[in-house]
Amino acid sequence: MSRLTPPSSSSEGGPGRADAAVPDGGAGEAPGEDLQALTARIAVDFGADAATLAAVAAMFAEVRDRAPDLFVPVAGVLGTALAEAASAGTEEAAAPLYAALGEWALDAEAEPIERMRRDCLRFQGAMTRGALRLHAGDPERCAARLLALQRFNFLQLALLAALAARSQEEGGVVRTLPTPEYAAFMEIFRTTIEAHRQEGKQLGLLLIQVAKVEQVDRLLGLQRGEAFMLRVTRRMREGVLRRQDQLGRVSRDQFACLLPRIAGEGVAILAANKVLAALEAPIPIGERSFAPDAVIGVAVFPDHGGDPQTLVRNGKLAVRAAREAADRVAVYEAAHGESEELTQRYEARLRAALEESALAVAFEPQLDLASGAISGLEGSLRWSDRELGEVSETRAVETAEHAGLTRELTWWFFMNALRQCAEFARGGLDLPVGLKVAASGLAQPDFPEFIDRALRTWGVPAERLTVEIHESALAGPVEQVRATLERLKSLGVKLAVDGFGTGASAVASLARLPLDEMKLAAEFVSDMRRVPLHAKIVRSLALLARNLDLRVTAEGVADAETALALSTLGCHRVQGTHVGPPLAPREVLARCVAR
Repeated sequence: MSRLTPPSSSSEGGPGRADAAVPDGGAGEAPGEDLQALTARIAVDFGADAATLAAVAAMFAEVRDRAPDLFVPVAGVLGTALAEAASAGTEEAAAPLYAALGEWALDAEAEPIERMRRDCLRFQGAMTRGALRLHAGDPERCAARLLALQRFNFLQLALLAALAARSQEEGGVVRTLPTPEYAAFMEIFRTTIEAHRQEGKQLGLLLIQVAKVEQVDRLLGLQRGEAFMLRVTRRMREGVLRRQDQLGRVSRDQFACLLPRIAGEGVAILAANKVLAALEAPIPIGERSFAPDAVIGVAVFPDHGGDPQTLVRNGKLAVRAAREAADRVAVYEAAHGESEELTQRYEARLRAALEESALAVAFEPQLDLASGAISGLEGSLRWSDRELGEVSETRAVETAEHAGLTRELTWWFFMNALRQCAEFARGGLDLPVGLKVAASGLAQPDFPEFIDRALRTWGVPAERLTVEIHESALAGPVEQVRATLERLKSLGVKLAVDGFGTGASAVASLARLPLDEMKLAAEFVSDMRRVPLHAKIVRSLALLARNLDLRVTAEGVADAETALALSTLGCHRVQGTHVGPPLAPREVLARCVAR
């Protein structure tokens, strides 16, 4: 019998029972309902009853909605069950979650049990931090959440122990990771460097970043993401690497490969290109396939560093440069470090701003040309940092993309802008608002669901919100973009294309999308009375919008003459210095309510 002894607890009937064991009767059970029953029996031992599961599901939803920076996705079937259980009654939460846990545990047959164990702990850690942050003012509720999370974690670990016992009873071997993790790899790296130092030889380092694993994690869960990385490993080992090459993991999405005794960086570049060729074809995961989308940074001992930490750091700097390179490979250069230092400074300050809620939203008024009244607002992000000064919205979005904070920044902006809209309504100002989303934010698969939650959280009617999509977001696969926009449209929000004509989107793509509005870019509007070409572009875009039954809003209007010219072209609304600058929320109420 496989036995798992959890830490002690004073809670009666909870996981403090030192004699709690994984029932051995389930080790040889068939999958499906039998495994669900096994899960339920183990749950009794660990006090994970229906109320416990409902509390865990509620915490899962709370962290996802209110603390997205802490959110850690879980395996697809389990994540879906937790999300559904969050809105179900206490009793209704149990059976679907037991079934999902059983199906999740079966993945240990195909995935390394040790990896699944670590993911359990990672999930518990994230939810625990969420409970402490969100319920710090309610000690009783916080303690109940923490106890539920602990019991749920013990239940997961016990299921994995049952799978391990079954594997051993059937003569199998419980699999471990095929490549060493960071600490073990760095020790291998250190000893390899010392050998090369004594021999006077060069050692190549490839830092291989697999960007697509983040998407697999998000869509299918961490276990499927790890399966994806295991298959990437297999591709490299079987198709490219020599027996003497050492492969290790230095982060969730990065491998490091040591190339012993090379004859210069040219050999390392050749190896990097072979790795990229091997990773070109998509990798199947379940019913879907994902291309690894890899880039590689190259560093060489001793030219680019004399110790493992320096070489890995410089390899990561080269990875950043590789993202911009046409062939997706870059060799470390000293200049990478200089630009990286500034980039890291921006990233650190943005993380601090998000944690401290030190960002702000400004609102630019929009004038209705027919009535002469303020008829809408456009929200924009404001970041004033004590070290960096005023940071532009464009730089903030770019920093978030580099730092992997796109989701957090997008969520913060929309949540706080809609909260402010609710305050405007309570103050007597009930105007529609437009909020821009970057291409990377629109690409988040749960963006429409988030918008729905945010609208309901603050009680803002969906028809009062216009989601503004920059033209660059339309440059991707049009079917994927259209599906996202249709999901947004089904909520009742309005959709606008911003900056059309400044990029390379096709008119045919525009016509296929469920849009309500076109915004004319300030770079054409601001000087249309002085630059004939810009005047022609504005006229053409306004005509296109009318033919597509889109409302037209013009940005960058500086004077009454430009506003009048736009009115004759069929433009509905204008914004810019002629109407007024972006305003802080208190200034919006003072100006607009007074009118």
